[in-house]
Amino acid sequence: MDGPSQSTKRRLDTNGYAVPPTPNSFAPSIAPSDDTGATPGSSRSSRALVEDPYYRDQNLAANGIYMRGRYEPFPEHIANVVDYARKKRDSPGPSPDEVWQDMDLTALEMKGLDEPEVEDYFRDRVFPKPKQGDSLQRSDRQPMSRHAVPSSAKTKLRVSNPIPDMLYGYSRHHAFPDQQTQLISMGNGMNGTANTQGLMYPFFVIEFKGNGGDLWVATNQCLGGSASCVNIAERLNDQLRKCKSSKVKPVDSTAFSIAMNGTEARLYVSWKHNELDYYMQKVRSFLLQDPEHYIEFRKHVKNIIDWGRDKRLTEI
Repeated sequence: MDGPSQSTKRRLDTNGYAVPPTPNSFAPSIAPSDDTGATPGSSRSSRALVEDPYYRDQNLAANGIYMRGRYEPFPEHIANVVDYARKKRDSPGPSPDEVWQDMDLTALEMKGLDEPEVEDYFRDRVFPKPKQGDSLQRSDRQPMSRHAVPSSAKTKLRVSNPIPDMLYGYSRHHAFPDQQTQLISMGNGMNGTANTQGLMYPFFVIEFKGNGGDLWVATNQCLGGSASCVNIAERLNDQLRKCKSSKVKPVDSTAFSIAMNGTEARLYVSWKHNELDYYMQKVRSFLLQDPEHYIEFRKHVKNIIDWGRDKRLTEI
């Protein structure tokens, strides 16, 4: 269904936006989890938690993280960022015929390849690895710091600690060469550090699955990972608001994420809605075996990375 039924009345907040439903009190409760990853021998891994059918309605919702219906209009500031991701590019890319003749891409569908093969194909073809000295940084399969993950003091239910397959953010030394003293004084919990590799102020999460892998689970991973990205940037905004200066403006805390396999990619955008809630909403789905969709998908990814490198970094 593309929208709510006519019989369903949605609650609206003071800004006129639909309020996501509260957790289902009749659903089985999920045990609290402070897992930081799939530790060998553990009784409940981070991966198992995001696969739980009630994870989205219980754990995420209890910590103020919601999936918003695709039929809802974007807030104006989010719509502007999404428009940037959609804009045309002049940079060269593959032609539709080249995509159609790509035997490796075809194999992702025909052979039902596993997650590592899917990731290996799209790595660098679509998701570039920043070079040494670049302001951008990409971390692969690195746990995000626990302090980055939104957590409500009102519940024992926890968000699974994100371990994105790919995470884009900034290099501490190359993006902020003149702010090293400030960053040290702020401490890792407040200075935007996202993981032990020193990646800072992340803005783009990518989660891969093999063909046959569950994109619903990958979307759960995107919900937690992108909300953590937003949370990190919002901590900076909290500090900026304390400056009480007209020259100081909040940074854009918007984050993007992708859940994908070898045949489909789902692009999402996430933002902080109010003091407590984080929203994620689908921007578009792409059929990756269709040349036009593939080229559009690649364009969106390149634009998001450019946005992070230019406009967003300048604000920070």
